[in-house]
Formats: sequence, structure tokens, C-alpha cells
Amino acid sequence: MKNKLENDKSYLSDDDAVKGYFFISLYVYSRIHEILREKGLAGKISVNEVLFELSKVNMIDYKKLSDAQAGVIRLVNELGLSVLIY
Repeated sequence: MKNKLENDKSYLSDDDAVKGYFFISLYVYSRIHEILREKGLAGKISVNEVLFELSKVNMIDYKKLSDAQAGVIRLVNELGLSVLIY
């Protein structure tokens, strides 16, 4: 599971914190996969590709994103995510 979710570097020492970290990671991964299936994109793009593309966005504050590339904007629109990009 660590390899699939790329959670090998959590730096958490408490067992409960690590379990919570993995639970949240697994939930986000599963939710993105579900959205991809609903939109019919599961065969075209992987969850890891979605996370990689979204990792390119630099966050200025919690509502305003900057440096979003055209591919990220297209991906967000295709998936119907509620992310504000300016």
C-alpha cells in the first residue's frame, strides 16, 4: 500500500497518526478513481496522473490558485472538480 499511494515518507511516529494518514490517502485515491470512472476517463488517465498534474499548481491561498497550466485547467474541468483557478 505504501508503494501504490507513494506514502513511504510520512515522517509520523505515532501508529494512530500513520493509520489516519493512510486512511485519508486511500480515501482521496479512491474518490479520484471513482470520479474518473463516472466520467468515463478511467482507461485514458490514471489516478497518479491526476495527482501529478494537480501537484503542478502552486497555491497562494485556499481559494486562489496560480501558475495553473492549460492541461491542469482542462483536467479540472473534465473531472468537474470544484477548484478555483485564476
